[in-house]
Amino acid sequence: MSNITLADYVGFIFSEITRARDHADKVSKDLAIAYSKDEVLKHFSVPRFKIPEMELTIPVLISSAKFSTTMLFNMQEEEFKKYVAGKVNSAIQTLLIKSSNVETDYTRINNEVFTKPVYYETALAQPAPQNLVRLQGKNKKVARLPDGSPQPPAVNVLDHPALPRFYQQLVANQDPSKPENIALLALAEIFNAKIVEYNLQSAYKTQYPNNELFQSMLNEVIQKIKENTMVSQSKMENLLVNPETNLVKSGSSDATVFTIKAKIMEEGLFVKTVKNEETGKEDLLVEFE
Repeated sequence: MSNITLADYVGFIFSEITRARDHADKVSKDLAIAYSKDEVLKHFSVPRFKIPEMELTIPVLISSAKFSTTMLFNMQEEEFKKYVAGKVNSAIQTLLIKSSNVETDYTRINNEVFTKPVYYETALAQPAPQNLVRLQGKNKKVARLPDGSPQPPAVNVLDHPALPRFYQQLVANQDPSKPENIALLALAEIFNAKIVEYNLQSAYKTQYPNNELFQSMLNEVIQKIKENTMVSQSKMENLLVNPETNLVKSGSSDATVFTIKAKIMEEGLFVKTVKNEETGKEDLLVEFE
C-alpha cells in the first residue's frame, strides 16, 4: 500500500490544477500571437480557459497516522528514594542473615516452643523469650537471631549521594521507556558501597556466585520505574492516506474514509506601477480582481 501525507496528497491535486491553468494560458498566448498575424483572425477574440469557480470532491482513504509521544517518570523523589533504600536494605540484611549461618531447617530443632500450643490469654503473662534482651540503662529490647547474634541493623541508604543522582538521571532521561542502563549503574554503585561498608565482599561471592541477589533487586527496581513512567503528551505529526482511489470502495469503512470538498475560485492579479510626482519614486501596487 502506498502511503503519503494528507498535505502532499491534497497539495498535489491543487498544484496539478494550477499547472493545467498555466498550460492553458500558454496555449492562449500562442493563439493570440497567431491571431495577431492573421488579417481575419486578428478581429476575433482569443479563446482563453478561465476558472471562475470549480468544486472538487476528493475521496481520502486513511491508511495510518504518525504520532510523537512524550514520556515522563512521574514518581515523587522521596517516595522513590525510600523505595530504593528499602530494596537495598532488604538485600543487605538477607546477605547478613545468610552469612551468619543461621539454622533454617526448623524440622531439626528440638524445642518445645515449636510444638507446644499457644494460649494467648496466658502467653502475655509469660516471661519474655530469651531471644529478646534488655539493654542496660535503657527501656528497649533488641531482637536477636536464634544463634544469639544481634539481628542485622537497618542499612542507611538514604544518605548515599548516588540516590538523589539516580532520581535526577531518570527524570532527565531522553528515553524514559529505557531506564535499564541508568538503574544498573546507580544501583550497583549504592549496593557495592554497602557491601564494602559491611565487609561482605567474600560472603556475597560465596552466597551469590552469579550475582543473583543484585539481579533480582535490579529487576524489581526497573519494574517499579517502568510502572511509574507514562505518556505525558501525545501529538499527531501527520496523517497518512492511500492515494490509490480505486481502493477506497473495497478497502475502506466509515472509520477510515472521508471526503474533502473544496472550491477553487479564480482571482485576477494586477501589478501596477505608481509614480510619486513629488519624489519621482515608483512603487509597485498589487490589486486583486
